[in-house]
Amino acid sequence: MDIFSLSLWSKILTNITLMFSLTILIISANKVGLLEYLYMPLKNIKSSRIIMLAWFMIATILSAFTLDLTLALILTPIVLFYADSRGLSKVEILLATTWGNMVGSEWTYFGGGDTIIGWTLLEQFTGERLDILTWGSLFWLPSFLSLVGTAICLLMFIKNTYVEPQEIQFKKPSLKTVVIGAFSILGIIGALTGFSPLYMCLIALTSLVIARLGKDELKNMPLKGVYIWTFCIVIGSLIGNLVKSHYQLILPEYLYSFSGIVLILTIICGLTNIMTNTGLTTIILPLVMASQFVDKIWLYVLVTKAISMCYLTIFSNSGLAVSSSYGLSQKNMFFKGLLVVLVQLAIFSLYFYFMRGHISIY
Repeated sequence: MDIFSLSLWSKILTNITLMFSLTILIISANKVGLLEYLYMPLKNIKSSRIIMLAWFMIATILSAFTLDLTLALILTPIVLFYADSRGLSKVEILLATTWGNMVGSEWTYFGGGDTIIGWTLLEQFTGERLDILTWGSLFWLPSFLSLVGTAICLLMFIKNTYVEPQEIQFKKPSLKTVVIGAFSILGIIGALTGFSPLYMCLIALTSLVIARLGKDELKNMPLKGVYIWTFCIVIGSLIGNLVKSHYQLILPEYLYSFSGIVLILTIICGLTNIMTNTGLTTIILPLVMASQFVDKIWLYVLVTKAISMCYLTIFSNSGLAVSSSYGLSQKNMFFKGLLVVLVQLAIFSLYFYFMRGHISIY
């Protein structure tokens, strides 16, 4: 994609508009006390580790039913308000929800842009309409193993502290609360169903006026997102074009060996961390499906899981870009994400070595 193309800058503007609109809606909902209802199930948990693990699992489950970007835009400001209300580390809660979002996106074939593209290619290859159970037979076990490994990494980075139980006093909702709640629901529905940026802006601005948001509330706006999204999409497009024009899929003869599996996982992991995982999927999976490799379905699953190991940079995954917009530094992202990548590399190397010849859709 040309960096001067209208579609690229339209994508940047759409992402920024969606992020700001949803943030305003959630700030409004927080001001009138609506978010307290969402926090109820977690109000009596006293261990910071258990709280972070709970948010990790919530993000993992929700990620199966929506795109990474959409979930990140909705969930990130919600968990940051929760962290403020209970005195928790914002870095830890951003890592918990972002990693949960990323590791859970392959529970279904519609959990991310890359999985949707990959699944479409597989259906074209087989010439059949495939169902969710077929997806599960290919991806649920390696996804569960990577979830366990990622959760262990998360717990290693969290310092377990005592958290005071949260006292929530519910009052009879005012008309303003009901209206803000209705607008918040409309905004979330709009984000999930792909409504126009203009629609999202109108809902957000109306909510801002009704809630009477002031300067103090608007300080929570992720203004860094303007240049982060611009940087991510422009640089990601440039790198994607470079890789697409120079990349050739060369499968070594020893690919079926343990060292061959480690090599191809490492190479694809490196590529997916310097460009978007969706962009890499559109480049490499068609080459996989067109290759003469005998165990093609095994290779398809291996490459798909390798592409998901994108935990290191802000432009490798939209969830990381959103977290960075809200304050997660590239330094924290890289050094903490590196352990996740190494653990997943070990898990996938062993899994695909022992699953040679045993992964099939029939």
